[in-house]
Amino acid sequence: MRGLRRLVFVGVIGGLLAAVPLSAMASENLLAGAVGHAEGTFSQSLSSAVRGGLEQSIADSMMWRFSQVKAIKPSAWWQAPVAEHDKLEKLSLLQSDLAALYQVQIGESRDALLRQVHRWNAAIAEAQNAGISTDGLETSRSRFMSYLAQSPTPNGLNAMASVLSEQNTILDGRTAAYRTARAQVDAAVQNAQTLLASATQYSQLSLDGFRAQIATATAGVPSVHGAAGFVPLLAQLQQTAASIQGLLDSRSNAFGQLSAARATLASAQSIGASVGNIPGTINVLAARVNVAGDQGTFDSLSSQLYNQKQLLANAIYYKQMQPLSYNAGAGKLILISLSRQVLTAYQDGTPVLTTYVATGRPALPTPPGVYHIFAKYSPYKMISPWPYGSPYWYPASWTNWAMEFAGGGYFIHDAPWRSWYGPGSNLYNGTHGCVNVPYSPMSFLWGWTPMGTTVVVQY
Repeated sequence: MRGLRRLVFVGVIGGLLAAVPLSAMASENLLAGAVGHAEGTFSQSLSSAVRGGLEQSIADSMMWRFSQVKAIKPSAWWQAPVAEHDKLEKLSLLQSDLAALYQVQIGESRDALLRQVHRWNAAIAEAQNAGISTDGLETSRSRFMSYLAQSPTPNGLNAMASVLSEQNTILDGRTAAYRTARAQVDAAVQNAQTLLASATQYSQLSLDGFRAQIATATAGVPSVHGAAGFVPLLAQLQQTAASIQGLLDSRSNAFGQLSAARATLASAQSIGASVGNIPGTINVLAARVNVAGDQGTFDSLSSQLYNQKQLLANAIYYKQMQPLSYNAGAGKLILISLSRQVLTAYQDGTPVLTTYVATGRPALPTPPGVYHIFAKYSPYKMISPWPYGSPYWYPASWTNWAMEFAGGGYFIHDAPWRSWYGPGSNLYNGTHGCVNVPYSPMSFLWGWTPMGTTVVVQY
């Protein structure tokens, strides 16, 4: 009996010992299944987040942490449950971190889109208040706010923000172009009005047409909704301003021609030139200038006054180019007038040549008197007797013909460097005492003048 009880006890103990590993194995299988499911769930969540726009750096960090969790292994068979529990906890933490980070990124994308929406609303309001065209643009915010309310993926939010940014760029371009064009038109209006105000000081000018053109262009500004619409207005204003300026310029030119004609008339009368009925014609034209009101009339009057001035200039020329009066007698004689800046050559008392000349400047005048040609050179190099730095120094200069008539270097010669001869040339561009003669007359004088020819210099 005692032996039977011992056998039963041993059997019970053995059964219990056999049940322990079976239970542990079942528990380990359950934990492994839970770990596998958690790994799969996390992997799907991470893939979904990546597709939705999870930042690559965050995805890489999650993958690295995931690989570290998967690599956890027990150091002994009996530690397997502990290791699996550790995996489950870490996988749960990973899942929680991934969800939190993904939500943060969604929130940032939503905030960015919301800022774009606010900016868009402000831009649309500004454009509409300024009358800028919004054709082809999404002017309602409902589409964007609906997308925001759905809280989709970062990629979706970013895509919508990109669309809105493109719309903003288009509108910004239109607004900038509109502002630039509007500023140009405003400046053109100001310029035209300034010119018009300047023109109104002359009561005889015809300005009503210009006023109407400026008013029409100004009235058209509010109806313009794009930069292109300002182009014709700007062109009209610029043309109007140019026309006003042209009128003012023509008026100024006409009065300038009148002043020049009167000055030339005074010069002609002072030397006794024949002026005919030119004074009366100038007076008639002057009266018409004072009442003229349009550009065409001013231009016509300017042309007529210029013609009268040219007639007077010709009369002056003919008067000044009359041979100098002198009792030359027989033989050849060269007579030079300092007051008229004219040279006349006589042959036996008859003038054979009269030409403008340029004589000495006030500080170095050509000396009046009676002289004779005593030296002739062709060509001849003029060398300054004054040192470099002197106000009278001049660089060495070649002439074609030179005839010396007074000691000390007083010559009659051509001057290739000179273009001004006649009255006033000695006062403002005079010589160093020589008598400069234009090329063709000097060519004649050189061949005509023998040594010893008399030269008379008089006032």
